[in-house]
Amino acid sequence: MRAIGFDELCDLLKEYRDKRVVLTFHTIGDRDAVGSAVALSTFFPRSEVVTPDFITNNAKRMLSYLNMSNTVTPNLPEVADLFIVLDANNTLALGRLGERLVPSLAKILFIDHHAFHEEVKIDSVAYNDETYNSTASIVCEVMKRLGAPISSNAAFCLLNGIIADSAEMQNSSPLTFRQVAELLEIAKKDYSFFSEYFHENIPLSNRFEVIKDMAAAKAEVVGKYILVYGSAMAHANVAADAALKLEADASVFWVTGNTEASVSARLRPPLDKKLSMHLGLIMQDIGQIIGGSGGGHACAAGAYGQKREAAQLAGEEAVKRIKEKLLQGSKQ
Repeated sequence: MRAIGFDELCDLLKEYRDKRVVLTFHTIGDRDAVGSAVALSTFFPRSEVVTPDFITNNAKRMLSYLNMSNTVTPNLPEVADLFIVLDANNTLALGRLGERLVPSLAKILFIDHHAFHEEVKIDSVAYNDETYNSTASIVCEVMKRLGAPISSNAAFCLLNGIIADSAEMQNSSPLTFRQVAELLEIAKKDYSFFSEYFHENIPLSNRFEVIKDMAAAKAEVVGKYILVYGSAMAHANVAADAALKLEADASVFWVTGNTEASVSARLRPPLDKKLSMHLGLIMQDIGQIIGGSGGGHACAAGAYGQKREAAQLAGEEAVKRIKEKLLQGSKQ
């Protein structure tokens, strides 16, 4: 993999403007991944958006609201000139789709804002900048540089990605607020709409499960901080997010699913800088425990793997690693 700068990224996208382009993202694509891919695809007349496996319910709601549910397909075209991988910087994050990209003769481009998982040993280029809080923020800036018009639907997708990955704007920079203001005008929406329409569409049973997860979770005072952790009924990431909304400083939840184990961790911004903690790096190791992969950014990360029986072990190891950082930070 060869790292490229912003100017070279834009030049590369312009070079492939009229060629056959496939846009994809990490497994279990979330709003940032899916929204970024759908928005950037509007720049390429001959493009397709492909999912490695499936997308989250929130991503489905986003596309359904726009009547774009058929925009993302599981069918990988046989021929492409350029593969753009969004919200990931390694083929492991693509699951089985990654194995199909490795022998491809097409050029492969990664666009991401997470810490590098490992050295990618395939012929590819990557624009990776952790100063952005979301891949959608990168895509927004790229489209502006390219002079590409942002439609109301594309603006809606980019807003979903930015809001979701910024922990509802807690992990934001001045650029984030400028982008959100511009995109809200294009999408003709108020900011409050984005939290309300997701809340309204989340099934009652799902919300009830999260409340039960919080009731069953363990809460500890670790030095100067509060850590909440435990097993979730269905959605480890939703439980981890909910814990922070209940004033936890850090959270870890794990799930033993029908086919895989998953672990999600969250940290209240800007404790990542204060404690020199990067959850994405921690979750890379956690992924190995459950026979899969992990990663993410400093304040929100996850791991997935096929070793269902190791879910609790992986979750407890994540708790241990985070506790150590919290205690070290408390002594400063």
